[in-house]
Amino acid sequence: MSDMSVLSHEYKTASDLSQSISNALIILKKVRYNLAGGETIDAEQLNDSVRDMAEVLTALVNLLSASRAQYVKDTNTVQIPGALVVRLQAERRGDLAYYLDDLSRVATQLHAEPLQLSDEDLALLDHLAVLADAEASSVFRRLMRI
Repeated sequence: MSDMSVLSHEYKTASDLSQSISNALIILKKVRYNLAGGETIDAEQLNDSVRDMAEVLTALVNLLSASRAQYVKDTNTVQIPGALVVRLQAERRGDLAYYLDDLSRVATQLHAEPLQLSDEDLALLDHLAVLADAEASSVFRRLMRI
């Protein structure tokens, strides 16, 4: 596969993940905080967003626990770029075990009572959205240099 093909695939994976996290987080926040547009979100949309976010968190926990830095396709079709896993491992080097516990706890909370997430939980999800977006931007810049 050529460099262009590899980077195109990597960019699609990173941008899809970023978009999925961002969209789910926006829907969750609109409903939780009763923001404008939140009243138009039906239960099915909310449930889909919550499920998607929980799947991403679960896949991340599995990847970070396994310490594998490659593209891995979860059984739930969640694809996480290896570079994002490496970035999280480096960023959370000193407290990775606590971070994994936090991710697992938030995934469980999403399944149980998603509208009861704390501000700290939402901050964790916001940070994850920022990292996913940064990864997509990084791959895009490399793609444009070819």
